[in-house]
This record gives sequence, C-alpha cells and structure tokens, in this order.
Amino acid sequence: MVIFSTGAANAAQQGSGSIISNLFGGLQWQPDALNSESQVIGNYQVVVSTDPLSPRVNDTTHFSFKVYNYNQGAYANGNSYAETGVNHFTMGIRVFYNDHMVDEILPQTHKGNSFSFDYTFHRSGNHVLMVDLYDTSKNTPVITYIFNIPVDTFFGPIFQYILIAAAVAVSGTVLWVRFGMVKKNRRR
Repeated sequence: MVIFSTGAANAAQQGSGSIISNLFGGLQWQPDALNSESQVIGNYQVVVSTDPLSPRVNDTTHFSFKVYNYNQGAYANGNSYAETGVNHFTMGIRVFYNDHMVDEILPQTHKGNSFSFDYTFHRSGNHVLMVDLYDTSKNTPVITYIFNIPVDTFFGPIFQYILIAAAVAVSGTVLWVRFGMVKKNRRR
C-alpha cells in the first residue's frame, strides 16, 4: 500500500563491540514494513500491517496489530523512553466505507502486545479503520486511531502496468530509430 509506507524507524541498543556498532553509535536500525502504518496518541502507539501488501476486493486480507507503550522501559541514558510492547490490551475495530460503518469487531481483551485477524473487503476504494484502544488511563477511557486502507479492484494495478509497457515500447522505438539511423549513415 502506498499509504502504508509511513512509520517510525525502530532502534534498539546493541551490546556488541564491533567496529560497525562503534561507528554508528551501537544502534541496530530496522525500518518498519512497507505495508504498515503507525500512529502515536499520548503514550501509546498502534501499528497495523496487512498481508497482502495491497488488499483486493473479495480476497482475504490478514491484519496484524501491535500496541506499544512509551512509559515502560528506558534507554541506557534514562532520559528518553523506549517503545515497549504492552502486556495486554482491549481493542475494538470499526470499518467505514464512504462514511458509513460496514463492519465492526467488538472490543476484546488480548494478552501480549499483538492481535491478528482475517478480513474480506467487498468494495474497492478507500476504507477507514477506526481502532479503539480501551482502558489506557483513568482520564481517557478510549483512544481512537484512524487508518486508511485503499482496496484495489480485481484488476489491481493494471493501469501502472500499462504505463510501464508503453514507456518500454516508446524507449525501444526511439533506440531502434536512433541506432537504425547510425547504421544507415555509415553505409553512405
């Protein structure tokens, strides 16, 4: 998904004394997956990813959610907080299409920091997932995270394939004409 290419890079403290780790400050950098999007509200971050990368109409899409808390754990210097997975959480999900709710997953409590489920979209276009995280604090009983999920038709990205094929055909024609003219001029 194009919109799922956003997200923060994760960094973890590495304890080895190699030259590479000394040059780069001992951080092991790993980008988030291209099919994931994350959002931070308050002290909590929710990350959602899909498999396949681009959901299609009437095909099963596997969703994975992870919940992190920035109040737990700290880096070695103790000044900034590290993202740490929560021990448990309660989450509900609402699926919207054209500002109308088309489906709902009722709130459920999950152990650990991840939750996965399979879902099938029946219409192409932009769908909005409203992910409700419950019981995060006494002052805020529900935090709602909003994620946009574009769903392709059966044909998928056929328009992009047509553009690529046209560009290759034009390039091939230009090269053929260019080298054909060079050979023709050499014969004279």
